[in-house]
Amino acid sequence: MKTLFYTFIGIVALVSCNCQKVTTEKSNLVTTETMKQSQEAPVLEYEEMSRGIYRKIVIEKNRAVLTAGRDSKPIAFDISEEDFEILAKLYAAVNKEGLKDLKDPTQKRFYDGAPIAHFKIVEGDKEYQTVDFDGGFPPAEIKEIVEKVIEVTQKEVK
Repeated sequence: MKTLFYTFIGIVALVSCNCQKVTTEKSNLVTTETMKQSQEAPVLEYEEMSRGIYRKIVIEKNRAVLTAGRDSKPIAFDISEEDFEILAKLYAAVNKEGLKDLKDPTQKRFYDGAPIAHFKIVEGDKEYQTVDFDGGFPPAEIKEIVEKVIEVTQKEVK
């Protein structure tokens, strides 16, 4: 009886270890695929906030996600091919390494004259982010791409 019991316990232990191995391999495969996909296309992110305003725009590939308030649900939508091509051209002109050194043209955010904003680019595991600037008044070097990111989402919201 003891032999039968120990044999049963051994079989259960072996089967359960194999199941965990298969599950781990599948989860690693999904993580690897997700990482490969994220490395293929950069993610553009624009965020602005103040006491009464919050807006976050995330653009990845030909898809955009807009969060238009702190308590609102994100709205996802596809970007037109024309807008995507324009964004791609503007993105190619951005000096990613220089984003952290850009100077803000105005300081209205210090007295609630404008929301605090920043722009970020994520490429794989690297992030390039600007210093904070006034919403509506981005640094000249990124003005076109920031305005296009906002314009793309305004088309959808209307």
